[in-house]
Amino acid sequence: MKAIILAAGRGTRFNADMAKVLVEVGGKPMISHILDLAHDIGIAEKIVVIGYQGEQVRNLVNTHLGVQTVWQHEQLGTGHAVKMALPLLGDHDKDVFILNGDVPAIRKETLFGMIEDHKKNESVVTVLSSCVEDPSWYGRILKNGHDNVIAIREAKDASPEELRISEINAGLYIVQSAFLRSALSEIEPKNAQGEYYITDIVQLAVEKGLKVRAHKVHDSEEIKGVNSQVELIEMEQIFARRTNGHL
Repeated sequence: MKAIILAAGRGTRFNADMAKVLVEVGGKPMISHILDLAHDIGIAEKIVVIGYQGEQVRNLVNTHLGVQTVWQHEQLGTGHAVKMALPLLGDHDKDVFILNGDVPAIRKETLFGMIEDHKKNESVVTVLSSCVEDPSWYGRILKNGHDNVIAIREAKDASPEELRISEINAGLYIVQSAFLRSALSEIEPKNAQGEYYITDIVQLAVEKGLKVRAHKVHDSEEIKGVNSQVELIEMEQIFARRTNGHL
């Protein structure tokens, strides 16, 4: 298994001119937490997609073993970011773990569980999900009666009924590499933002009759992103509780 780690965003809601993944939490930059997690679950080769302040991000990630970087010069969405990484996959024919560089509280046990579910269910795509009290801007997980995922609907594109769903997309995926390549060549920016969503590969898989499942993490704090100073303070509190043995 190889990993693609998305780390190109600026994080415009921070009051600092810094790439979001370089912001420190729990004593080190967010991207370092993700790279360490990938190493801990046995992923030797990691492709980091860089963009805003890419040179600084590259200098940091290159201090970790097994890292390659690739540029996303235009911010055209998560699907576009992953597509930029495809040439570095080479002839890799196994699964690809897609991770976000700004979700530092995820636990390695959760990632191991996601890998186990992916293999057990023989899924083409496995999505990490969680149920939250206030799903707000998160994409919603849509399922059929057999608990298979049939779509991920971004909040800005969701119907009022879909917005009432509490199970949300955490933004981490395991995808069979052959399907990933073909799906990224097919997705189009047919959404309110005019972007290429990585979530659209789910609908493509469903249309092709391929299995998509969700691995649900029960502690929603694990999948919290850090997009503002307030969320940064909340994340520091999460790490402090873990350090003190309360989590």
